[in-house]
Amino acid sequence: MFFISNLSLVIRPLLVCIACLILYQSSIFYGFLPSSEGINQWQANIIKAEKYIYDRSSTPIVLVGSSLANNLPIKYFSNRVTNLGMSGGSTQTGLEIVRRKDIKPRLLLVELNDTIGRKLDTKLVNPLFHPLTSFMKIHFPMFRQEYRPTSVLMQYLENEYKQRNAKDVERQDEKQVINSDFRKKMIEQLVEDRNIELDTQQKQLIVKEAEFIKNQIADIQKEAVRVILFDIPGEPVVDNTTKQRQIRELLKSLFPKNSFEWLPELPAGKWITSDGIHLVQSNAKEYVSQLDRVINKLLNQSHN
Repeated sequence: MFFISNLSLVIRPLLVCIACLILYQSSIFYGFLPSSEGINQWQANIIKAEKYIYDRSSTPIVLVGSSLANNLPIKYFSNRVTNLGMSGGSTQTGLEIVRRKDIKPRLLLVELNDTIGRKLDTKLVNPLFHPLTSFMKIHFPMFRQEYRPTSVLMQYLENEYKQRNAKDVERQDEKQVINSDFRKKMIEQLVEDRNIELDTQQKQLIVKEAEFIKNQIADIQKEAVRVILFDIPGEPVVDNTTKQRQIRELLKSLFPKNSFEWLPELPAGKWITSDGIHLVQSNAKEYVSQLDRVINKLLNQSHN
């Protein structure tokens, strides 16, 4: 009798817990809960990777890179595009995710610039491909980062704010540019830091990481994926500094056009950034429009 009484004390909370989990999973399945984009940079990168890895359908175009790529609004692409640009991360991390996923895209856009010095984030990538956790997250999305209760609540509040302040949110970057002393100081500091020669240690790091990227690309291309290298414009005065020019020249020599396909030159524009590096949203939208036109031509060529 004592044993049965104690057992009921365990079973009741357990049944309540199971019922709550079923209810939560059902809410996700029927679309009652909004998925989160992440409440911090680290979680946002994981969510982006999980969505791509655990989606069993084919994505025709994938874009990999750093926060520069992440800043590009994919909703303005006419084709279905997955953006694996990692905030504070690297091209190598996105490439590794594409390489290890069994379903490959038709077209892979690879950002190459000074961020090449950032290495593959194994702490982010390896857990995503663990057999047990992968199984759980594929079949039970409530275990994914995007559906953590705190993240869902924060996303709901953020969505509400954006709806009520749509015009202000849309113009946020543009407002930052106008008469922003802080922005001017950031750009001046970037110009000062990058108007120096590329040193030997930096060159060696770039060469080493370039070899790593080449191996990743070679593995991906074995499955008939078309890989195109590209760079994203930034603040002109920063892009024209000594170090930035030398990095571009070095990358062109490490990834020569006779061995690697580069994105055709896009029309020159008077690009404006919010911080000397990332394009303001109106400019990012314009760049995506140009990029989209080129991608469509490339896809049409592959069909012919």
